[in-house]
Parts: sequence; structure tokens; C-alpha cells
Amino acid sequence: MDRPCRIGAFRRRLWLLAFLAGAALSALPAKASVSRDSTAPDSAADTAQDLLPDYVQGLILDMKGDYWGAIDTFRKVMVKRPADAAVKYSISKAYFRLAVLDSAKVYGEAAVRLDPSNRHYLRYLAGVAHDMKEYDRAAELFGKASLLEPDRTEIMYLQGLEYLAANRLEQALEVFEKAARIDPYNEAALTQTLTLEIGLKRYTEAINTVTKLQGLRGSDPRLSITLAELYAKTGQEALAVETLRELAAADRGNIAYRIALFDHYIRAGRNDEFQRELTAFLDTSSLPPETLHDFAKLYISRSGKDSLYVGPARVLLDELIARRSRDSELFMLKGMYGTMHGRQAEGVALLGKAVQLDSGNATAWEYLITAQFELGGKRKAFELLAQARRRLPRQWLRWSAIEGHLLLFSNAPRRAVAVLERVVTASPQPRDQNFLIQVNTNLAMAYDLLGMKKRCRAAYERVIALDPHNTLAMNNLAYLLAEEGIRLRQALRLATNAVMLEPDNGVYLDTLGWVHYKLGNHELARQLLEKAIATGVDEAEVYRHLAEAYRKLGYEAKAREMLEKAKFVKKKEKNKKSGQ
Repeated sequence: MDRPCRIGAFRRRLWLLAFLAGAALSALPAKASVSRDSTAPDSAADTAQDLLPDYVQGLILDMKGDYWGAIDTFRKVMVKRPADAAVKYSISKAYFRLAVLDSAKVYGEAAVRLDPSNRHYLRYLAGVAHDMKEYDRAAELFGKASLLEPDRTEIMYLQGLEYLAANRLEQALEVFEKAARIDPYNEAALTQTLTLEIGLKRYTEAINTVTKLQGLRGSDPRLSITLAELYAKTGQEALAVETLRELAAADRGNIAYRIALFDHYIRAGRNDEFQRELTAFLDTSSLPPETLHDFAKLYISRSGKDSLYVGPARVLLDELIARRSRDSELFMLKGMYGTMHGRQAEGVALLGKAVQLDSGNATAWEYLITAQFELGGKRKAFELLAQARRRLPRQWLRWSAIEGHLLLFSNAPRRAVAVLERVVTASPQPRDQNFLIQVNTNLAMAYDLLGMKKRCRAAYERVIALDPHNTLAMNNLAYLLAEEGIRLRQALRLATNAVMLEPDNGVYLDTLGWVHYKLGNHELARQLLEKAIATGVDEAEVYRHLAEAYRKLGYEAKAREMLEKAKFVKKKEKNKKSGQ
């Protein structure tokens, strides 16, 4: 655009600002009280016209980003027109853009008091309240705005979200239900309604809501699974099974729907029906091996977290192996399952079978070596490692990492460091990130045993850089920093994050308590250390930490009691090592 056009465009913008400013100012009362003099209205109009340039100047400054300048200018207008809602609203907006929320709230509230029927002011102030985490107030303001525009369900939806943020679930549900009644096609409101009905255990109402959503979405498998779960919750077992069967029949190639049916039987304690259904499915399906392996991995993982799946996972593995008796991967998975559930000898035998069927299965070799080591066969584990190296020499990084692990837990940390450092140096950016996480974790532990604190910290920092949610590395690094009395604020952040991710981990609670102790927060340290012991942690170090906290707080008797417990645990550990 050339210069004359730019000037013309700028003048048009100024004219528009002047028009809007004039409209804003003239639409509001000039004074709270008006003189009986017949010339008062003309005087008020003259005042508004006199102030118009200042108000426009404030708007221009605001538009340019000079918010403090805009505020000063608007305040000059406000001195002469204290009852103008538009002026207070403009000041509030400028403060909001500066992120000075307290002042934005004060002037926004004043604007709403002066003009309570202005829906724009109400919605704006609700946004300010939300940013200040005053969710109840935000919900109230959206409610008032909704009364002014009763057909606008999007405002009701925002009110419902504020109630959710305030954890007022009943009120949120009421608002979302109202929005869905006004607009039966409002899928967002119906979805929120369904979520709340399930959370509040209103399963019968939730079934009705699912039906409405199905009418909008058509055949949505997730809704069908949810519907089946709701039928089960309300004791309608036949309908639950029928719904899942229909879903599985509609897409036979998708194993996820069949798994949903299996899960239903397992959670209902109907394991015989699960096995019959599983047998029939495996006899008739033609799924690729990879899909069946993933199915087995899923149930093995669940068996480690939920006792309901321990039996079904074994049944699944047995059924799969009966049909695929030369599948090395299945024998490996069953071996992993065995070691996970305390059947180490059985697990080692199955892992050996996996390697026998496919000597190129590097993962099976890895699990076999570590399982043999954990079973107590240290020499045999090293022999197996040598065999794996001969069979798969190109996997030397993997075998070196395993060697480092075996040496570390064979009380040979210096040799472990020598091996693991070569791995880290040779593989700075491996494609398998988990590999480097494990190597650096073992290396950090070895450094710690050797008293190489700086290198230990660096190794844990590398782990956290690779995996910011690695609670073990966060906890151990925090403890190292606390013990050395350095970077305690960083230690506090790390320890706090670890406890947030695993709030019932007694060792992590101990670390957090010890960091607070080092920071001088002795009462908070006491609370955390007592909580750590309450989780069942029985370690001399934890008792000593609590003794120190008690001592700082003047509880000498309790401190002595904790020190006695620490001595007892230490003696017990010593006797255990000596075989007594």
C-alpha cells in the first residue's frame, strides 16, 4: 500500500475509534446525580464531547500496546465521568493485557455493577475470574450472561466447565443437561453429561445419554463399549454381552472389540465363559502372529497390575502355544509371565525353549540371561551371555549393556563402569531410547557405589533428559544433591515431582522429607518421613532421617526410639547377609 492509501486507512480507523468511543460514552449516564437546571442535559452532552478525544487517545494507546499509557488516559476520563461503565471496562482490559489480574478484576466488577445487563462485560469478567482460578465466580457470571441470552447454549457450556473446574459436579451436570435439552444436537454438552453421569454413578441416566449420542454419531464403537459397561453396571448382563457380540461381529478383523468382550467376562468373574469364547475365537480367526503377540503382551501387562488377569493371561498363553508350538516369541512371553509371577525356574526353562526355537531372538536371550542371574545362577548367566555374543556378534552393544548390569549386581562396580562407559561412548544417540536410559541408570548406580558423585549426578541427569518422568532418576538425583547439600532447590523440585508421580512410594517420600530437612523445614520433614515409614518401608536410613527430624524439633525420646529401630534393621540385614 502506498503512503496516501496508508494515511487514508489510518484516518478511517481513527474515525471508527471516535465513533465507537462516542457511542460508548454517550450511551451511559454522565453523572450519578443530575441538576434540576434545564441546561443540565446539554452540559452533560458537552462534557461527553469534551472527553471524547481523551477516550479515543486511550483506545489508540491500547491498540499500540502502550497499556500503562492507556490506563493513565482512561483514568483522566474517569475522574470526570466516574459512572461510565465503558471507561472502567477499558481500564480493566488494559490491566488484563498487562496480566495485572487483581486490578483487571476490580475495574471489571465496577463495569458490571454500573451496567449489569451488558452481556459482553459479564462474559469478559467471567474470563478474568477463570484466569484467577475463581471458578465459582466465573460460573456465576456465565450464568448471568446466559439469562440475558437464554438460547445460546455455548454460554451454558462455558458455565458448566467452570463448575467442573470448581469441582461442583452436580451443578455442572445440571447446566450441561439444560444445554442438551435446549439443543438436542449439542454433542459436546451430551458428552459432558455422559461423563458426569458415569462419574456420579447415575448409570441408568447414562444409558439414555449414550443412546442419544449414538443417534448423533451413528455407529461409534467406543459408545457401544461404554453402553455394554453401563449395562453390566446396572445388572443387565445379557444386554452387555449382546452389545459386545454385535460389535465384534460387525468388524471381525478388529481384535480390540473381541478383547472388550473377554474383559467383560473376566471382570464379571466368568472365567469359564472367557475360556470358551477365547477358544472359539482362536479356532476361527486368522490374525497375523504380531497381533496375537500384542494380545498376549497386553494381558501379561495387566496380570502384573490386576490379579483378575493372572489366570486369564496364563490361559491365553497356553491356548496360543497349543496352536503355535514353534513360535519363539510366545515361549519368550510365557517365560516373562512366569518370572513376573514368582515362577523363576519355569520362566528360565521357557526362555531357554524360546532361544532353542530361534537362536536369533535377541530379546529372548536377554531375558534368559537376566532371569538365570536372578535365579542365583551367576556363572550360568555369564556362560549364556558368552553364547549370545557368539551367536549374535552384531548385537555387541546390547551384550555389553547386559554385562555391565551383571557386573554391577555381582558387586563389581568398577568393572561395570568400564564396560558401561564404553557403551555410552559408542552409542550417544541409539534408536532405542530405553536402552540408553537403562545403561545410564546402571552406570549412575555403579558411580554411586564407587563414591564418584559428580559422574553419578551427570548420569542421572542424562536419564532425566531422555525421560523427564523417570521417577527413579529424579529421586536418586534429588537424594544425591541433598546428601551433598548442594542445589537444594533443584533437589526439592525433583523429589516433589517424583512423589507427585508415585505418591505411595515410601523411598521417594523419605527423599522428599530429607530434602525438606536439609532446607530447614523440620516439621514438614517429620510429616513426610512419618508418612514414608507408614507405607511399610523398613530401612535403617529412613529411621535415622526421622530421628534427626525429631531431634531438631526437640522430641528426644522419639529420636532415640528411631535410632534403636535403625540399629535393629541394620543388624537384621547383616545377619541375613551372613546367612544367620
